[in-house]
Amino acid sequence: MDERMMPPVDDDASYSPSILIVDDSSVNRKVMSFILQSAYDRLHTVDDGQQCLDALNQTPFDLVLLDLNMPAKNGFEVLQTVRATATPKSDSGRHTPAFIVVSADNNPDTISRALQLGAADYVTTPFNRDELLARVKTHLALRSREQDLEARVQQRTSELEATNQALQKAQNQLIQAEKMVSLGQLSAGIAHEINNPIGYILSNLDSLQDYMQDVVKLIGQYQQAEPYISDASARKQLQNLQDSINVPFLKEDVQQLITDSLSGARQVKQIIADLKVFAHHPQNRQWEKVSLESCIRSVLNMIKNEIKYKAEIHLDLEAALPSIDGVTTQIYQVMTNLLVNAAQAIPVDRHGDVFIQTRNLQPAEDAIEISIRDTGTGMDDDVLSKIFDPFFTTKEVGQGTGLGLSVSYGFIEAHHGRIEVHSEPGRGSHFVVTLPISQH
Repeated sequence: MDERMMPPVDDDASYSPSILIVDDSSVNRKVMSFILQSAYDRLHTVDDGQQCLDALNQTPFDLVLLDLNMPAKNGFEVLQTVRATATPKSDSGRHTPAFIVVSADNNPDTISRALQLGAADYVTTPFNRDELLARVKTHLALRSREQDLEARVQQRTSELEATNQALQKAQNQLIQAEKMVSLGQLSAGIAHEINNPIGYILSNLDSLQDYMQDVVKLIGQYQQAEPYISDASARKQLQNLQDSINVPFLKEDVQQLITDSLSGARQVKQIIADLKVFAHHPQNRQWEKVSLESCIRSVLNMIKNEIKYKAEIHLDLEAALPSIDGVTTQIYQVMTNLLVNAAQAIPVDRHGDVFIQTRNLQPAEDAIEISIRDTGTGMDDDVLSKIFDPFFTTKEVGQGTGLGLSVSYGFIEAHHGRIEVHSEPGRGSHFVVTLPISQH
């Protein structure tokens, strides 16, 4: 092996082709090296097939001049091995080198077999100097073009993959936007149909509550006047009536029934208000400066009974966060939905954790990031793909409308923000809301 002809590998833009000469005859190796060194400076020689394979495993050669009749492994075995182990691309980023067989055997069957095993060309000895140089130059040029084409194909493939990902993302956004538009149309009709009768119910219940307060007062006055009724028979009838209707229970239960009815009606009213959001842009609402820190603390105070028995709250609110342009009621509702969902995601048989963090993304982005992470049951990919769909819920019938996250998604989108979620079954969920500081 001629180590003096083994120059260092150069991977820069001026990369020159590297050539491996494989022949068991030292004379042939020297002759080919002498001819080629006038045009190429990266020459490496070995004297048998096994050394050739070892060299190919260590160095990314562009061209191999290969003898057929050699000890250890002959040329056919080298071609077979290279062909069997060839991959579309090596770790170094270069393809399997081109092979030119250089042999005294001019038998057509031998030439055909070599070409079938992957040789690019076949030169018989004795050869002409100019012919050898021309063939080497031609195959190196073909290889250079092949590499250039491969690089272009790889670049184009990467561009197409990036474009495809962008198109899929845009398609998903369009599908979600279409869902929101459809829901807006549906919501407007439903809200209009339900709003009037629920308004009557609320109004009537409010009036009934006032009336019942007056009736209770009247009953109280009758009870106080009972000892002063002179007619024993009338007094007895009044006492029997009070006993039969259980006045103390009636006074207490009627008020509770009315209170519960009002609460249920107001919940329906809130659902209607949520539905109306999809039919109206928040620019129709009052825009103002909203403090996210105050919002989070207020929401936690309002829903503390929902959370305190299920999870420990961990707050990490960045100091001096700027207020954002927003619709206060909508921002509050987004935080409420996300925090209540985080608490409800924790199994009833264990106490979990909810981590809340805020971060100012300036100057990289004129926005505030709110992170809400729980240690609940998490979601699989199927559920994860549907959580923002209107009316989708994993809760039992009667425990959720499936509107909370849909409403939140609509609010965030209308504020020109974004909401992302990462979740794994058994490892909890992580919602990240990003809201622009200014809407201008």
